[in-house]
Amino acid sequence: MLFNYHTDSCRAVEFSPDGNLIYTASKDQSIGVITNGLMQGRITEAHPCPIHALLHLEDNNIIATGDDDGMIRIWDLRLASKGKKHSILMEFSDHDGTISQLAYRKDLNQIVAASCDGMMGVFDLRKKQLYAMSDHFEEDLTSVVIMKDDKKVLCSTSEGTVNIFTWDWFGDCNDRIVGHPGSIDWMVKYDEDIIITACEDGLIRAVSVLPNKIVAILGDPLEPGEEVFGIQKIALSHDKKLLASCTLDDMVKIIDVTTLEHRVRDDEFDEAGYEASIQKNLKANHGKQENPEGKQPGNEEDWESGSDSDSDMEDSSEDDKPKKQKKKDAKLNPKNATLANTKKMAEDQHRKDFFDDL
Repeated sequence: MLFNYHTDSCRAVEFSPDGNLIYTASKDQSIGVITNGLMQGRITEAHPCPIHALLHLEDNNIIATGDDDGMIRIWDLRLASKGKKHSILMEFSDHDGTISQLAYRKDLNQIVAASCDGMMGVFDLRKKQLYAMSDHFEEDLTSVVIMKDDKKVLCSTSEGTVNIFTWDWFGDCNDRIVGHPGSIDWMVKYDEDIIITACEDGLIRAVSVLPNKIVAILGDPLEPGEEVFGIQKIALSHDKKLLASCTLDDMVKIIDVTTLEHRVRDDEFDEAGYEASIQKNLKANHGKQENPEGKQPGNEEDWESGSDSDSDMEDSSEDDKPKKQKKKDAKLNPKNATLANTKKMAEDQHRKDFFDDL
């Protein structure tokens, strides 16, 4: 069976949960849907630039896509016959780099995006707005998964680390998994304790999360002198018995991963104690975006009634700003003009005029 409706490389392929539909997204900026061996439909120019990420959300009709410029769109494919603009339910443009991968937390109706701009974004689909944005990491975020019963978010990076975030504390990661010698280009969740990573060194690893350690190399190890092709993507079968991987050598390999089901589990790790220690260092609402009223629910102790907004702006240090805000300030305000600086300049000028008059 061959489908060639895309005019450029097909970057993302996703099955619906029931296996009846296949969704595809391409560098040619289009989205396609296949069912019963036939192409059901295609949306051309679905994004203004090449699409990189695709995720099924619900009901076989709602999907999310992300492109090379950081735009995320939510689609209702049932409305595609009426035209593209009718099928776009919402759109987010808060990222500045390629959307590497998307993950969905259904109970909260929120999606998490890993981006090559070095930040992880969380988007509330109910409110149709950005919910939280992580600090800026000096590395590409290449993939993202939600695990540990939705308590943890894991982001892999181009530097070979996996950043671990606690849900609702998205500003900075509170733990890391190290040990990969190069970029982790993709990862999938095996179960609540294990992820499988695809690394540019050509190896696929099974990695334990809390406790954090590499537990196995999956597939055949590389022979000495063998040419190394980085693993671009991996996919796990629905029964978690087979893993498919693809590389730049134009080969797809199928690996038996049933050994992970019968692995020896680490029962000595005190996860409750670990969580208690993490909670001590978490900052309130870290990474969350302010709501329109400027006040975060459940964080009343951080606000004082009757505070002067001007004095608040003067007291705030430039170092307290998020890195993303600093980057925007540098573009929009290269001379670093602030209210505090303006007042200081006015006072200096007033003092100079006073002495000139004498």
